[in-house]
Amino acid sequence: MATINTTCKLHFENMPDEINTMKDIEEYFKQFKKDYKEKAKEAKAAEKAAKAEKPKRKKGVDKDGNPKEKRAPSAYNIFVKEKYVEIKESNPEMDKTEIFSEIARLWRVQKEGQEAKEEIKLEEEVPSGDEKSKKKRGRKAKTEVVAEEASN
Repeated sequence: MATINTTCKLHFENMPDEINTMKDIEEYFKQFKKDYKEKAKEAKAAEKAAKAEKPKRKKGVDKDGNPKEKRAPSAYNIFVKEKYVEIKESNPEMDKTEIFSEIARLWRVQKEGQEAKEEIKLEEEVPSGDEKSKKKRGRKAKTEVVAEEASN
């Protein structure tokens, strides 16, 4: 719907010629405002009715109405679920924020332990010798090795 200013301007451009006095113009304007408000109410009611006809989407349902498949929980989610119960039972006086900070600390420790194990495995797998170790290096390391060889 157009704004009231543009509608009013158009309405006054199409004003009948027999309106000459200020009183007639004021009455004409009052009638215009009254009609405009009624049209705005009708438009709002029609919009509300159209919106009510549309069914609201539920959270666990896609656009077609089929149930959505949930994602599998991540390793962190599973870890939190297990550790929350353990920590809550062993420390009932702890509040939620303290429990979650403790879980986060445990997760970091576990993660660092796993990374250390992976590094040890990689060191064992990498064969000794200059040629074979150059192949395992990344692009940046290769350019540094080439620059060192060129300077020698």
